[in-house]
Amino acid sequence: MLVELTHGRLWRLVAESLPAAPARVLDVGCGPGALSLEMARAGHDVTAIDPDETAIDLARRTTPGPSAGPLGYHRADVETWDAPDTSYDVVVTTRTLHHVDDPADAVARIRRWLRPGGRFVCVDFLHDRFDDRAARWLAQVRGLLEATDQFRGDGRLPAEPEAAAERIAWEWAQEHVVEHQLNGSAEIGGALERLFPTHTRTWHPYLYWDLLVGLAVGDQARERVTAELIADWEDALLATDALSPVLMRVVATRDA
Repeated sequence: MLVELTHGRLWRLVAESLPAAPARVLDVGCGPGALSLEMARAGHDVTAIDPDETAIDLARRTTPGPSAGPLGYHRADVETWDAPDTSYDVVVTTRTLHHVDDPADAVARIRRWLRPGGRFVCVDFLHDRFDDRAARWLAQVRGLLEATDQFRGDGRLPAEPEAAAERIAWEWAQEHVVEHQLNGSAEIGGALERLFPTHTRTWHPYLYWDLLVGLAVGDQARERVTAELIADWEDALLATDALSPVLMRVVATRDA
């Protein structure tokens, strides 16, 4: 159930952005290949790359089935993948650009690999859009889960709301700025704006992923209801602009 609410929703964001099959697709930063597999099963001709040898080994253990499109995995990243220009109808990246050393260079390479009129589907999160509202909401939900023994973690949040929100903000900064030094809005958004002026951008729930990782309800049916409630809660807050979104989907076209 938690996979459906996380990676399942991620797949749907990609799936509804793809052209009709068959298309020649490059999946950059494929990880263990879950989305690559689904794209092949949808009938696309998929090439998937990732620099992590363990992830590629795991991906190669799965098969898309006899009626699926071709699927090939390769150990490479956006800097080392040697593809001819205009090779693909679609390039997909999911939660990849915030990790690369040079997002502008990565997006420039992706643009060259697309045929004129080809499509770039980018789903990524911008950690620097996290604000006080996000910290307060995460602290509120996590506090409720902790109070009912439905959350596992290294330590409980402070009882005082502002102190709890400050703890959440500190944890977010430690993970996304101190430990991993992820790219943010200026690096990713700026590159997309310059190199793909023809695009659409939408925003989607993502903060709830951090809560579901620590969810410890015990009963499967109750866990499903709780997880859905948290995800829907964030969705409702985004719809009313009561929360700043961090997960974006950009669907862009390479101009001739």
